[in-house]
Amino acid sequence: MKLPHSRSLTISNHRKQLQATRGARAYTLIEVLAAAAIVSLGATAMVSLSATLMLQEELATRVAVTRNYQECMVRLWQLGLSPVQITALMPSQTQNAVLQQALHGTPALVQTGITNVPSNLGTFAMETARCTTAVNSSTDPLREETGGSFTVTAYRPSLITELRPATP
Repeated sequence: MKLPHSRSLTISNHRKQLQATRGARAYTLIEVLAAAAIVSLGATAMVSLSATLMLQEELATRVAVTRNYQECMVRLWQLGLSPVQITALMPSQTQNAVLQQALHGTPALVQTGITNVPSNLGTFAMETARCTTAVNSSTDPLREETGGSFTVTAYRPSLITELRPATP
């Protein structure tokens, strides 16, 4: 049975249209490779950024631990303790893993003398001390590397020294 000529043209046109629309919806190999390259570049950038953020967070934690240790030393000195007493009270770096990773060297608190401070009520004699700490910036736990060094000058009234009993 033979189809009329107009009917056969309609079917062949319909097939051509289907083939044309199928071809338009498919991706070429070059498009797929370009998209994969873009996605892989983005993934690489995210991994690199993640590693950098982890290092920054680790360093920020070490700085916070170092500054906290330093502040505790200064506060104890301002309460009237001597540098020797403070060293005995502060946690030892050899027995504390967090301090071993965070601190570079041994923090030092050195009394620097007496300063006269003028005020509205007169001049007051103030004892001064300088506390210095340094951050360990090494990523290798077996090695220390000097990072930022922090120095704080602290003051306390000399009256505390006069009222405090002499150390034995």
